[in-house]
Amino acid sequence: MRNNKSRVYIERVENILSYDNIKEVLFFILGQMREDIKLPPKAKILIKLNLCLLKGPETGATVDPRVAKALVDWLLENYDLEKIYLAEADATHLGADMAFRILGWHDLFTNIPKVELFNLSGDDTVLVRGRFINDLRMSKKMMNADLLISLAKLKTHTQQKITCVMKNQFGAIPGKYKIVYHPRLAEAIYDATAARMPDLCVIDGLVAMEGNGPTNGIPRRARLLIASNDAVSMDHYCAKTMGFNPMSVPHLKLAVKHGLGSVDYEISGSSPNPSNLKFKFLPKWKEIVKKSIGLVQGKTINEEA
Repeated sequence: MRNNKSRVYIERVENILSYDNIKEVLFFILGQMREDIKLPPKAKILIKLNLCLLKGPETGATVDPRVAKALVDWLLENYDLEKIYLAEADATHLGADMAFRILGWHDLFTNIPKVELFNLSGDDTVLVRGRFINDLRMSKKMMNADLLISLAKLKTHTQQKITCVMKNQFGAIPGKYKIVYHPRLAEAIYDATAARMPDLCVIDGLVAMEGNGPTNGIPRRARLLIASNDAVSMDHYCAKTMGFNPMSVPHLKLAVKHGLGSVDYEISGSSPNPSNLKFKFLPKWKEIVKKSIGLVQGKTINEEA
């Protein structure tokens, strides 16, 4: 699908409780990108989801299945497809198959023809020699897909400032214990994204997350749907929209330094004023201090009791 010009499309969803409104807005955005998406007959599409926790989309932690449903509906209406894989990998504290069932994805998508929920951690892998990680293994099905879509959430991240598309691609690493990459997190995010750049990026910003993200933050009703044909453009734009300097985001800084993706992009649609969306942020060191104080206070209360 790769097009030389990077674009970011953003629109506001007035009624985030209405599937019809979500579908209408996403269909409009994707219609603007139709010329960028070139697929062979009987194409196989893989959509990488962000389902890292057993928390619903109303918490800002995971992507809304209604956004995925609208995306699937649009793809099936516009292309001759063999299969759409809705995919996630196991995480340290959560298996993807459990997430599919408990968060309602199994009930919503099981009976839709040509659509399959897929656990990346159960797939065969291919070895990727990254710029920083030499022995990175990625899902063979993801690497070979005719179209790779990253469906991510708009969230803060205590270590990386933001978690959008590139961090979502880090989550595609099939290994369950991805915490082993945390000492080199920005580098691992870079290599996981570079291994197979998404052809289409979609951000669910209906209910975003600010503060102590990406897991324990505060829901933020941003009412936004965003799409791009470039993962780096998307994250760069999202960082600015959330009120951050993109070059303060470690993995974005690496992407710019090494020429991954583009930060020269056109913006179309209802672009919000970043000063009105300035996200609250809790850096990692403050999170640690806050937890430490809480532990000490709890111990003191228990001792006094």
